[in-house]
Amino acid sequence: MEDTLDQVRQKCALQLDMYQKCIENYPHSWDKSCMQQKKALTKCSEDNVGILKFVKERCSLQINNYDRCLGANAENPEECVQVLKELYVCTEATSIVYREEEQKKKQGEEKPVAAAEAPVNTEPVKN
Repeated sequence: MEDTLDQVRQKCALQLDMYQKCIENYPHSWDKSCMQQKKALTKCSEDNVGILKFVKERCSLQINNYDRCLGANAENPEECVQVLKELYVCTEATSIVYREEEQKKKQGEEKPVAAAEAPVNTEPVKN
């Protein structure tokens, strides 16, 4: 998860900064006041950090539950700790699957290269 956040920080620094500043400026209404900044950060993240789209597709139930909880408890977000834990478990498990799939893709790309570099037998076939 930490490496994913690092990628978001690197690739969406402006959007992340604007969202954080909005939350700081509107501590009591950030969930409504910062929707535009949240959407911009979400779009940037999904477009530039592959694992996020993968996680969003596979953890949509947990994400929606957490969003609803925050919306219902904007003044008291600590009420959403259990829902956040469920989201965390899903994202961590999904991240493992994503990394494994990415590793398989890389290995699949390496095999043709390795085969192309293999020595070719130039001796005629004897019958």
